[in-house]
Amino acid sequence: MKNTAISFNQRINTWTLGGIDISNIKSIKAEPLKDRLDDYVAPQYGDYYRDISGWSQRSKWNLANVHDPSVMRADDGYYYMYTTDASFGNAHNGHGHFMCRRSRNLVDWEFLGTTMPRLPKWVKQKLNEIRAAMGLPDSPANFNDDTQFGFWAPCVRRVKSGLYRMYYAITCPGTINGDGTWGERAFIGMMETSTPDDVSSWKDKGYVITNASDKQLNFNVKADDWANCYFKWNAIDPSYIITPEGEHWLVYGSWHSGFPAVKLNPETGMPEKEPGMPWGDISAYGKRIYTRQMNNRWQAAEAPEVIYRNGYYYLFMACDELAVAYNTRVVRSRNIDGPYYGIDGTDVTNRGGDAYPLLTHPYRFSQGYGWVGISHCAVFNDGNDNWFYSSQGRLPSNAYGDEYSNAIMMGQVRKIMWTADGWPLVMPECYGAVPQTEITDEDIAGTWENIILEYTYQKQNESTLITLTKDHKVLGAPFSGQKWSFDKQTNVLTIGNQKLNLCREADWEATPRAATIIYAGYAAGGKKTYWGKNTQPHSTYGSEDNKTAFWTAFTPYITSTKSVCEFNFSFKNYTDKAENWNNWLLVLTNGKQRGAGGYKEYMVLRADSYGWGDFATDAMRTAGMKNDYDWDTFREDMDGAQVDMTVKVNGGSVAMNATVTTKDGKSYNYSYNVSGLPVGVKGAFLTMEKAHIVTDNSKTGITE
Repeated sequence: MKNTAISFNQRINTWTLGGIDISNIKSIKAEPLKDRLDDYVAPQYGDYYRDISGWSQRSKWNLANVHDPSVMRADDGYYYMYTTDASFGNAHNGHGHFMCRRSRNLVDWEFLGTTMPRLPKWVKQKLNEIRAAMGLPDSPANFNDDTQFGFWAPCVRRVKSGLYRMYYAITCPGTINGDGTWGERAFIGMMETSTPDDVSSWKDKGYVITNASDKQLNFNVKADDWANCYFKWNAIDPSYIITPEGEHWLVYGSWHSGFPAVKLNPETGMPEKEPGMPWGDISAYGKRIYTRQMNNRWQAAEAPEVIYRNGYYYLFMACDELAVAYNTRVVRSRNIDGPYYGIDGTDVTNRGGDAYPLLTHPYRFSQGYGWVGISHCAVFNDGNDNWFYSSQGRLPSNAYGDEYSNAIMMGQVRKIMWTADGWPLVMPECYGAVPQTEITDEDIAGTWENIILEYTYQKQNESTLITLTKDHKVLGAPFSGQKWSFDKQTNVLTIGNQKLNLCREADWEATPRAATIIYAGYAAGGKKTYWGKNTQPHSTYGSEDNKTAFWTAFTPYITSTKSVCEFNFSFKNYTDKAENWNNWLLVLTNGKQRGAGGYKEYMVLRADSYGWGDFATDAMRTAGMKNDYDWDTFREDMDGAQVDMTVKVNGGSVAMNATVTTKDGKSYNYSYNVSGLPVGVKGAFLTMEKAHIVTDNSKTGITE
């Protein structure tokens, strides 16, 4: 390994590598990175796991049923992941709390079990103690029924050799005092272990902190008056950090007034200053370090995660509702307790505001269903400044024909790269342990899928195609006409003035998955993030059993701002042959994404010479459409046919020409000419019905 020393140590009957016991390894093979890349096999586990979601199938889960992960690397060399109590169909119910799994390579995860057998006794005692001090009767909750309580957001850290701590949150059911009063409080507790490989070894250390109010005992606030809620701080989503100076801090909070930071006693892990009852003087409950909106408790921000790197504390957070819109932001500070600033200079500690840059957002590359609900992250490293981001990802609704697919919560790990000025970039594809061989200009030239991650509530940002030519030009929006260059020392691709960090990663959506090159970079101000990946030689769109429903599978958008351009498609078409229209369709648009405001379809043309749209009326088609198909054999001819299509745009005129070559070698021509379209941005893509297509990506793209 380049510039890396490997130290093996032998003791009696024991071999270790970097402190890890490798006595059971029978052989070690060293091979060049290039050979490892050539032999690379991507992770095979599926993203849709409903058939193995039950508790009895947990040995097969890998990263299935993961929600709000926390990840740390232990002394034994394993990465341990701990998660919120959440699973498809509540498969975890009755089996303890805070599920644990471990991995050597961040790809293959072994399920170990749960770390807390039942609701701790201190919860009832502490809750009723606080209620009594408030002049209230004991809680009516059934403390023998764990399903009444929420077990949320564990945060696990290695404190030192032989000591690990887990901070966790428990939410209590009901309201403070019946109708017309605010919801009951939450608690943060703490557990410790010296042996994380034994899930039963965690010992509960009890109560740490609870919700605090600056409204004294005026808890008669309606449960839906979010902007004026009773509690100032919400005691869930803990994040634990040990500073370089050896100080221990807890940052926590969700939705209410923002995130407070509390200094801890390093020896006990408890607050350095006794918090006291959670009303009146609540200064010991923490100092605010982030708020999204000053003087408004409807924050839509939660799940702080704080890490330290190279002189900065980075505060990651989740924003908006978790089923679809969940997205991740980050700010940073020179001090653990702030002030924190966004990449745009906003002081989010003292003035408040949306945090930028935007790291993750609902998205979809052209293959697969894409992901939503990507946030509540763990951020961790391997001890050598290689950083990773882990969160759950949810499938969008009705993926795989399952109306409950949005309840599928797949654990995901992604690599973090860092900009030259020290901001973290979450890479677009899940981590697949791809060998990081040198990237060259020759590797970069070709067709890429580009996604502009830009905040759009509950909408997936979708990919478009761009081409990086061998003579260092860029074709296709949003980088049309710019030049590109690559610095292989830093792995930074520059397009115009835009910097993009590159690495090799698994193409998660390809069938089969394979190694590719991906990028990420921030636009100025951080409100847009560019995600991209180099396309595979061939891509399949639509179900290979030809059961694809109409308007559900799409190739990437090709978009151009040029008044003269050419869209190119080269693909094989496969069909169930049941109807003439069960084939490919060409769509010409005004460059907007489907579902976006102002989206227009100028024309949709079916393979069988039918179409619709603003510029594909019956009269226009009669005048402008031609073909020489053999209609007696059309259905057979289209199955397995090679289609080479050009869509030439010249101002307001468009000319489509396609050559269809059947698998038997017959050739047909299909054309459509139309004029009078508005001059401006044009976009094109293919879709299909009861068919699928396999594109030749070297011949699919744009000419400008």
